[in-house]
Amino acid sequence: MIIHSHWQGQPTLLIDAPLARCEISLQGAQVLSFIPKSEGRDLLWCSPARLQPGRPVRGGIPICWPWFSRQGRLASSVQHGFARRLPWTVEQASETQVRLRLIAPQGAWPEPDWPAGCAVSVIIEIGTALTVRLITLNDSDQPVILTQALHTYLSVGDVRQTALSGLKGKAYLDNLQGLRRFMQDSDWTFGTGSQPACDRIYLATEAEHVLSDPVLERTIAIRSSGSASTVVWNAGPEGILALGDVPANAWPGYLCVEAANCLPEDAVALAPGEQTELAQTLAVL
Repeated sequence: MIIHSHWQGQPTLLIDAPLARCEISLQGAQVLSFIPKSEGRDLLWCSPARLQPGRPVRGGIPICWPWFSRQGRLASSVQHGFARRLPWTVEQASETQVRLRLIAPQGAWPEPDWPAGCAVSVIIEIGTALTVRLITLNDSDQPVILTQALHTYLSVGDVRQTALSGLKGKAYLDNLQGLRRFMQDSDWTFGTGSQPACDRIYLATEAEHVLSDPVLERTIAIRSSGSASTVVWNAGPEGILALGDVPANAWPGYLCVEAANCLPEDAVALAPGEQTELAQTLAVL
């Protein structure tokens, strides 16, 4: 069953599939909630703070496209790209799969240097697992270079007690230390320094990570494809104050584990007619 609904005033699709419930915002094609019926609890986290009109939801799985952060863009460009601020069109919908597509409004994107013919689609597959596929087709007559991410917020009992496998032995750039390069010598755990936080880009990562959450007594498998890097982020108690759309005491409740192509050396180059896909699957083990 598919119901047209609302999330704090934003139009959504509420999908009650045989194996899970899922809610998707039509602004940004953003999955806001995924509850496997065998689990009974949401795998995704969203801020409980009310939204300002037109602002994307803080949480779920925001689509960062056609750039991550402001990679290679002017400071006036929209953070993480314009796709998450625009309304998407539903092309197909069933209880097990939803396809949404974003096309340039009236033939022109909000930032005019992005080719109008470069289109993006999102396919969301709903079962015991959730799969999100971000597909870019360069249907223009010029090459394009893009960075992108599935900015997934996972719901956790307390981020300070979680562990994330699949990163041991990987190099990472620490955004809290000026993108200095380090090596991960063990499985990831949350920092416990004077200002605990994490904002790292792990390089050349594996296709699968496992998030262990002893507080919620569950383990989540995170499988990615088409990504050159993995972003791991939690703003921490100090950083959360600068966001403006999350209660100060809510920061321990999430961990972002993002499939991404988010650095100049990771950027995806598409010749006219070429296509690329970035995908992530979430499942409780």
